Amino acid sequence: MAIRNPRLPLVPGYGRNTLIGKKSFGVRPIFTTINKINMLVDKPPDSDRVPSLYARKQGPELPAWVTYDKQVDICFFLEDGTIKVSEPKTENSGLRQGTLITRQRIRLPHSYDMYYDVLDFNIGREVTFHGTLITRQRIRLPHSYDMYYDVLDFNIGREVTFHGKVFKILSCDNFTRVFLNRLGINVPDPIPWPDAVEKEPPTYRPPKPTPLKQFLEHDREILRFFGYWDNRETYFGKIHHLEIHYYLADDTIEILEQLPPNSGVESGPMFLKRMHLPRNIPRPEMSGGPKPESYTPADLSIGAVLNVYGRNVVLTDCDAFTKEYYRATYGFDTFNPLPNPEEKVEYISSRLADRELPPWNGYGSYEDSAENCRTVEPKAPHRDFIKFLHKDRFFRRAKVYLPGVNFYVPKEPPSYTDKDMWVGNELVIHKHCFRLIAADEYALRYMELHANEYLMSNIALIMDKIRRALVSEENGYKNFVAKYMEAVEPNKKELMTNRCFKQAMKEIMCDKLTEHEFLTIFRHFRGDPGKEESPRREMLRSLIFSDLTRALWDDRDRLKEGIVHADEMGLGTLPASRLRQLLRAHRLPINDDLMDCMFSVLRKDDNCNIYTEDLLNFLDFQTRPVFNMSDVDYNKLVRHAPPIRDKECKFWTEQEKIIQEGFVNWNAFLCQLNLEHVVKPD
Repeated sequence: MAIRNPRLPLVPGYGRNTLIGKKSFGVRPIFTTINKINMLVDKPPDSDRVPSLYARKQGPELPAWVTYDKQVDICFFLEDGTIKVSEPKTENSGLRQGTLITRQRIRLPHSYDMYYDVLDFNIGREVTFHGTLITRQRIRLPHSYDMYYDVLDFNIGREVTFHGKVFKILSCDNFTRVFLNRLGINVPDPIPWPDAVEKEPPTYRPPKPTPLKQFLEHDREILRFFGYWDNRETYFGKIHHLEIHYYLADDTIEILEQLPPNSGVESGPMFLKRMHLPRNIPRPEMSGGPKPESYTPADLSIGAVLNVYGRNVVLTDCDAFTKEYYRATYGFDTFNPLPNPEEKVEYISSRLADRELPPWNGYGSYEDSAENCRTVEPKAPHRDFIKFLHKDRFFRRAKVYLPGVNFYVPKEPPSYTDKDMWVGNELVIHKHCFRLIAADEYALRYMELHANEYLMSNIALIMDKIRRALVSEENGYKNFVAKYMEAVEPNKKELMTNRCFKQAMKEIMCDKLTEHEFLTIFRHFRGDPGKEESPRREMLRSLIFSDLTRALWDDRDRLKEGIVHADEMGLGTLPASRLRQLLRAHRLPINDDLMDCMFSVLRKDDNCNIYTEDLLNFLDFQTRPVFNMSDVDYNKLVRHAPPIRDKECKFWTEQEKIIQEGFVNWNAFLCQLNLEHVVKPD
């Protein structure tokens, strides 16, 4: 056959004959018959070199079985002689792995080419042909079709061919080694795996974060910090109080500014929108590089400083959820808040300085003369109407000056104030000495509600004074408790009479306590000797029943379920603040004053926690009847400072009788002293 040159015409003499020099013109057989089935037999072409998968000078000169070698497991089943070849699976390899050859019996590769040879013919031998008349051809051996791999064909270092694939055995397990040794077959040592191509060791890459998993685990979980940014070094700068939110779902940070009401800030409270906050400001010339590191929860703590694009934000405090998260995750136990820097604001005072008045000449009142000196036109003295409205019916209208003051001075002389009114004090009014020996309920209640203004009614200061007196002496508290423990009434729930308690206080305090302070202690630690239920409680129940009936409230069963759910420890008591939240959550239609009065009449334990059963009994209006109450009783019951009326005021003699016959809760007094730690064990 002549190969045509495309640049030459197709005419005789212009082609090259490829058959010149060829001696073998036979056609290579590509078909064969196996079990009477015609099959295609692919044979590799004869070559003087190993073919390569790559083009020349485009890849390594390595054969395919070296470049793409596989590590497989060959299993030979002794029960039926079947063979199974499988490759261990590698995750995300991108290759087809697993079972390469299913379990089956595999013929020997040379069993297909076993023909009769001259050595098979001899006198006395039997040969089997296809028939009596056989044309000239090569005849296969009759048993060549039934030659399969056996256990003796497998050993370390041998190569086996399964369906055209060559497998070299490098090692075996212990059972196979022992089995072959028992058959008398020596098993060589394992052959190391050939490294066809030197591969660089894979660099360690940290696992990529899975946003979906993090989102599902920490959705709606926010770390809340409080901080500030001090910008006073700039012109018109100030301290910005900030609120930092760290979202655990996607590690983003949002910063809001806490603006006071009517601040006039037009930009709004958004200081930094929700985003990944980098630790350092990325440079513009570094674009396209690795992402900058962002802040993580490990970087946030009280006292830490965040770099918010050049602004240093100091964290000062955090909420309860954030503290619990850091306590459970990082083991932090100390969360001491940092104080915010004080911002000094300079205001221009519009108040005029006090004008210096001439000395009083004695004509008219001091207020009238002072008003005439301030203005050219004579005017009546200006009265303090605000004080008149707030303090009316408490002091006398006439102002009383302190004894021995000089009236002929430019400034107004000092006078008696409400701070001088306390039981036991002596007042000199117009050269008459008056001693205050008692006070009505309104006065005592008013002074106790404003204890920061009236020190004689401040129970905290009085207890500190007693505490210092007991600690100043060695074993003072221990001797005091041991001496007066016998004075406690055994049948009256650890109560002590007021008379005995006053004697004990005078012994340790001498004259350091006034009568008003004694009265404050008696009222604060007032003991109940176990009398019948106070009528004030029933009046409260009647008043609350009226409000609940008017609002059509009937949710006591759900309130009971909420109380049981809130009492996780099953103690039967809850704090007043927690009960207030539960009552507001169940929409109990009563105001705060009435709720405070209700809490005051409920039974409490030593820690001032309210018994929940007593609260439910108090609100049980189906089994416990109530009586109606007028508006006058409501004013007596609820208002903290009821108006003074002659019919309602108790005389001081009646009060003194109640105080002398009353009781003091000895246990509550010792509990508030809290001096058990100073007692040394014997």
